[in-house]
Formats: sequence, structure tokens, C-alpha cells
Amino acid sequence: MIKIKRFFFSILKETIGFLFLILGGVCLLKYSLRGKGALIILNYHNFSKYNNYKIKRGDILKTGFSSNFDKQIKFLKKHFDFSYPEDYFKSDENKRTNILLTFDDGYKDNYDIAFPILKKYDAKAIFFIVTSIIGTKTWLKHDSLRFLVQSGVKKELEIETQLKKMNLGHSISDWLHNNEHSFKIPEQRLMMNWEEVNEIANNSFKIGPHTHQHSILSLLDYEKQKKEIQTSIETIKNNLNIASKYFAYPNGLYNRDSINILEQSEVKYSFTTKTGFNSKTTTRHLLKRIGVNPSDSIGVLLLKLFIKCK
Repeated sequence: MIKIKRFFFSILKETIGFLFLILGGVCLLKYSLRGKGALIILNYHNFSKYNNYKIKRGDILKTGFSSNFDKQIKFLKKHFDFSYPEDYFKSDENKRTNILLTFDDGYKDNYDIAFPILKKYDAKAIFFIVTSIIGTKTWLKHDSLRFLVQSGVKKELEIETQLKKMNLGHSISDWLHNNEHSFKIPEQRLMMNWEEVNEIANNSFKIGPHTHQHSILSLLDYEKQKKEIQTSIETIKNNLNIASKYFAYPNGLYNRDSINILEQSEVKYSFTTKTGFNSKTTTRHLLKRIGVNPSDSIGVLLLKLFIKCK
């Protein structure tokens, strides 16, 4: 049943996206943003065939979509201006639409696939890394959970239900405790190492913390939040000699304490998962992002931007 629903949804999405593109979707998007001087921030994660798929999920350990991602960046460069937040907010230009790309977590495929394509088109991108697992074979919780589906240990519906709870800021510690015997993760590195992150930084792209352990900040008290945030900032400083001025909230969840700690830590721009475009009046610690996938066709990508920027 799930596969049938995915099949029809995929066909419908691609058809609507294609029609939107050929019927002037670019012009419609630009018209809807005319005179607003918007900053549109795209939010990518990884190039895994498990997370990027049309109908059937693929292998979480295999990646792809480099040619399609190349088409996306080429398309964005043709129609918009790449811009970092500090350039956007300092500029007096109020008419052009600006694009910024962000990549969460620090996956190795960001270095293998995204990095060379971004260099090719001179794009602007920020890579948000979970500092405790850079250079290790540790997996993030959501990747470990999804591997249980791929390996046949758990059904997809059960795992995605738990992930949805986690993404909404609910604890799933009881479920994890009751199922800890199920976890047997391959000894394979999914995340970048510090040499790869450093090379990205040395090519004029930006690096920012995504906490130290991908902790959901809104579930933590003030002192634990402070430790998570400041440890991630210090780890980047120690490994890259970079003072962090960008930060992305894991799962987009935060509270007033989070913002206060970031302000005290001299972080200038923080990124949520709230959708929409940003204007010059957008609070700089509550920047909006639009979730996209490297597997999205140009029509689907354009449709997402149009819908989310309304």
C-alpha cells in the first residue's frame, strides 16, 4: 500500500512540477517576490539513496544524484544571486532575490558530491556540522533508526513514527531503551572528517555548528543547552581556527534560552526549519529555510520555492 501511494504521489508531483516549469513557473516565482529583496535559504542534508528516492527507498550507504544536483545549482545560478546572510542584510539592494544553500549534519557525501559542484558554480553555502561525530564512524540517531528498516529489523511505519515524534521535540528514550538490542550499525563512516571540513572552509565556504551531539535544544535545560552550543563552537575553533557566527538548530527546535546563549556566544545568524523567504526585517536568529532534496527535479524544486515563498 505504501509503495502504491508513493507511486501515484511521485507521478503527480513530477507532473505538476513539469507543468509549472514549462508554463512559466520561474516568472511566477520572480513576480511573487518582486521588489521584496528576498533571501531564500535552501536546506539540504545528504545524497543517500534511502532518503532521496521516488518510490522505493534505496541503500542508506549508497549515494547518487550528482548530475541532478549539478542541474539544480546551474538553474539557481542562472535565475538568482547567491548571497551569505551578512552580505544580504548589509546591502541596500531591495529588489533582487538572493539564494543561500545550507547542508545539515556534516555528511561525507557533502564533501564528495556537493563540494565540487558548488565550487564549479561559485555558489554560496554553509555546512552545519555535528562536531562530536566528525571524523568518527558514529551514526546520527535518525540514520541508525532508518538502517533498522533497510536491514529488515523494523517496519518503516514504526521507525518513521518515532522519527516524527523526535522531530516534533518529543523524547523517544523509552522506545530506544526497549529496542536497544536491535541496533547493529556497520563500521562505515557516513560523516566528514576534519581534513575534509577544513578543505571546504579553505575554499571560501562557511562552516557552522549544529550542536555537539545533535541534541534537541528545546528538551534541555539552560546549562545543558549552553554546554551543547559552546562545546560545538569551541570544537570548530580548535580544529579549524574559525569563530562561528552561524548556527543551525537540530530539527529546527529551540527556545528563548537557545537564542540567549547564541547571542552571548557571538553567533550572528541562526537557522530554523520554518519555511518561507527571509526579508530585511527577519529576526537574524530565526532565519527560515526551505527543505529540498538533491533528487528533486527542476520542476519540483521550483514548485517548492513557489509554494513555500507565498
